[in-house]
Amino acid sequence: MPDIPDPDEAEPDEADPDQAGPTQAEPVVDDSPWALQLAVRVEKLTPPRTLAVCAATALATITLLADERAAVGGEWHDAVAKWSERRIRKIVRRGRASAWERAQEVPGVTLVRDGAEVRAFVPGRMASAPKALSKLQIQSSPLDEPERIDALPELAAGTMTIAVTPAVEMSWGKQAAQCAHAAQLLWWAAAEERLAAWDEADRPISIVLATPELWASLGVRAEVSVHDAGFTEIPPGTNTTVAWWA
Repeated sequence: MPDIPDPDEAEPDEADPDQAGPTQAEPVVDDSPWALQLAVRVEKLTPPRTLAVCAATALATITLLADERAAVGGEWHDAVAKWSERRIRKIVRRGRASAWERAQEVPGVTLVRDGAEVRAFVPGRMASAPKALSKLQIQSSPLDEPERIDALPELAAGTMTIAVTPAVEMSWGKQAAQCAHAAQLLWWAAAEERLAAWDEADRPISIVLATPELWASLGVRAEVSVHDAGFTEIPPGTNTTVAWWA
């Protein structure tokens, strides 16, 4: 999504050097990017699996956006709206032990799917993130490396399906963020009847790491396609994920 200037971020007027009276320090303006940040629980002895992390990250994002507190009149609405009208930037961090527990105090939602535990935090400017969030690591701890598949699995009708490109190498955190982008766009575009049925079925989701041959065939299925802005790891414009309803 394109960046939209924030009307609340007007440049402060320059001080008049001829004006009498004490000088005042100019207020500090945080003009850092907006982001929806997520944290994955990665304990040393029981790390989650990569595909489960990607699925849980996607679902945690949707769970936060669908929360009544993000609706008009809710306490999170303004923050979610300001983030949504810009690039839907996401940052995936990791936490364990006491750091993970402290992060639960930051406003957001925690979701568990297939052994992966992910917390999505209310969007905000990156430089203004609470310390319990900003202290969580961004660089990825090693997780498993799933094999790519050359044929789609049999899935129940109505399953949210997200395929990840084989064209570039991405850390599991980057893959998870791209899956969350795809899930959000597919969810945004879906009809109410579709979403109601998906909710009723406990939001089934499938993450596919495609081979080049399978990836090349998915364009006809894709309902949304994500092209990364290129802030980290990969070139701008890279088609990272596609998504559709099975």
